[in-house]
Amino acid sequence: MNEQTATTTDKSRLAAENWERYLYGCARGHREYTATAAVLEGYYTGGQYDRDGRMLPGGHWNEADLAILDEQGRPAYEFNQVMPAVNAALGYQISNRMDIAFRPRQGDATKDLAEVRSKVAMQIAANNDLHWRESEVFADGMIQQRGYFECRMDFDDNLLGELRVSVPDPLDVIPDPDAKSYHPDGWGDVIVTRWLTADEIEGLYGIKARKIAEETGSGHHVANADFGDADLDTTERNKFGGETGRHDSQFATAGQTRYRIIDRQKWVRERGDVAIHPSGDIRPLGGDETPDAIAEMQRNGILITKRTFKRVRWTVSTVDTLLHDGWSPYDRFTIIPFFPFFRRGKTRGLVDNAIGPQKALDKGISQASHIINTTANSGWQVEQDQLTNMTAEQLEEFGSKTGLVIERKAGSAPLQKIQANAMPPGVEKLIDLAAYTLKDVTVPDAMRGTQGPEQSGIAIQSKQHAAQQGLAVPLDNLARTRNMLARWMDYAITKYYDSERVFMITKTDPRTGIEEHEPMPINQFDPATGMYFNDMTIGEYDIVISDQPMQVTFENSQFTQAMELRTAGVAIPDNVVIRHSNLSDKHEIIQQMDASNTPPADPLLEAKARLIDAQAEKTKAETVNKKVEAGFGAIQTAQTITAIPQTAALADVMLQSYGFEDANAGPIIPSASAPVAGAMPAQQGQPVDLDPSQVAAIQRQDPATARQVLGSRRNTNPLTPLNPATGIDAGIEGGA
Repeated sequence: MNEQTATTTDKSRLAAENWERYLYGCARGHREYTATAAVLEGYYTGGQYDRDGRMLPGGHWNEADLAILDEQGRPAYEFNQVMPAVNAALGYQISNRMDIAFRPRQGDATKDLAEVRSKVAMQIAANNDLHWRESEVFADGMIQQRGYFECRMDFDDNLLGELRVSVPDPLDVIPDPDAKSYHPDGWGDVIVTRWLTADEIEGLYGIKARKIAEETGSGHHVANADFGDADLDTTERNKFGGETGRHDSQFATAGQTRYRIIDRQKWVRERGDVAIHPSGDIRPLGGDETPDAIAEMQRNGILITKRTFKRVRWTVSTVDTLLHDGWSPYDRFTIIPFFPFFRRGKTRGLVDNAIGPQKALDKGISQASHIINTTANSGWQVEQDQLTNMTAEQLEEFGSKTGLVIERKAGSAPLQKIQANAMPPGVEKLIDLAAYTLKDVTVPDAMRGTQGPEQSGIAIQSKQHAAQQGLAVPLDNLARTRNMLARWMDYAITKYYDSERVFMITKTDPRTGIEEHEPMPINQFDPATGMYFNDMTIGEYDIVISDQPMQVTFENSQFTQAMELRTAGVAIPDNVVIRHSNLSDKHEIIQQMDASNTPPADPLLEAKARLIDAQAEKTKAETVNKKVEAGFGAIQTAQTITAIPQTAALADVMLQSYGFEDANAGPIIPSASAPVAGAMPAQQGQPVDLDPSQVAAIQRQDPATARQVLGSRRNTNPLTPLNPATGIDAGIEGGA
């Protein structure tokens, strides 16, 4: 952070304002929230027992209730049904991890850049173990009404900076008590109170802040203060250690000195330089842009002007000392909330509605146990001085013991056992109603997978799907929180991942399923083009959030579906089935399959292939034969036109009426006088075709000549053209 120069008076005033705002947040609901959150936590985790087996306060029973039960000699039992109910809901989130992807929206964004951006986001998620951190936030919200992410840039492991996502304790986060918006943009401010060591102060706020804190002497030892002041917040925070009961100097010196830090971020209206892009988007300038960068933006059509806009002011102080005050390096709060059930500032979790039924269940079972215990020694009716081997007081004390021997005076009336009262039916009904209601307000049996074997798998799945609708609201709010987290990532990638970096990306070979590693550079300058390769600073992107099942669950479902498709007749390859199995050495098995010899071919398949080839050859031969017949018929037609030129025009008209299309320039059939390229000239004595009248005239005038002419006539019937095969018996020319 950039430190801002201020006088001593100003620093004291800012520290006082920070502290007053913290007190205001505590008085306006945060103190009550922390007390409620502690109760909710106790109902989830359950209580603890001392060495004597007695229930300790803090679980389902408070100290006052335990004192009354102890006075009445009644037991205190906990039948914790809240934890399995909440765990069923947490299991759904654990089985479905968040997948963040981007797609281009406007500007210089492209599909390829969106894919690279998605991979960078996946790298950030992996570096932060985001799936487990999200499980913490989801559990905080479902149990204690509220959960939070915190996003900050960290420069400890990388000089260029890396986005760090942490999970603060919800009891330490104080949202604006006067706000009613789910999104932090609608809050006036947010406070995170921490108890930090001097080393932690230096890591978060710098060496100067550490020196200031140490000089004030306002720190407390862990043994003397339970991370809070008794007059402000009496709720004990969860930690590994418990109450020691010893607060002497030995423990005080052994503990680390910690300082209460009031870390406040607030929205402030400020007039400053902004960049107005051609698309109309307004982006505040940080004030550290170089003149060359400003000139480059102006050349790209970006207007630099002054405008009033919202900025985040960041103030950090102890009780009375200012550690930092300046503009936040981010244009948004670092806190991202998750509220399972949210109604205009009112937050609820899954445990809230379970407290009543769980309390009724515990009291009902404790009462039933007390009734059963008292009926075992309901009392005796005896006459005066009737007992000989014991006194009436001894009978009262040992009258319910097994193997008891009672001796009475001879002739006296038999001892009578006092009949105990039966358990009231209302107690049993109370227990049943509490157990049923507890499942109804949390997670029903269907979602827990505890259905009996008498139901089919499809019926169970249908009930599980219907039961999940009860979690629709918290899951939808989780998706909203995921979207805000993804937008924080998108903002960090654009602003802070602006230098050349190389990420190692893991890819899976789609054929073998073996993981391969390859480098992926971003913001890499190309001297040849003067452009940046995989530029993460340009364009705007839409965010796509989806649920991806955990690897084991996903692989099991994929393997099952692959086997079902095989059963249905779909030819799923063997390596695909093995890749989706849970075999520990499946990749080696796939490699051995690829390296081994190809199995012998199926004879039936080979026969089918040869049959197809033979059919293709037959079709080819028939095509050639038809083409030869067509060519031979064309030659016959040409000879007819040569003998009788008048038929050419008639034949052309007839072919056009049949829809014949000519591949050459028209007419379709040229006249005999028209020159034909490549045509042989008609030779003297070439046989001709005659019409019937001409044949009859020749037969009347000269029968001998008629036989010679008719013997040379050709078959010009278009339905039965001469086939070259007839030349074997009768020559190419047909007889009369």
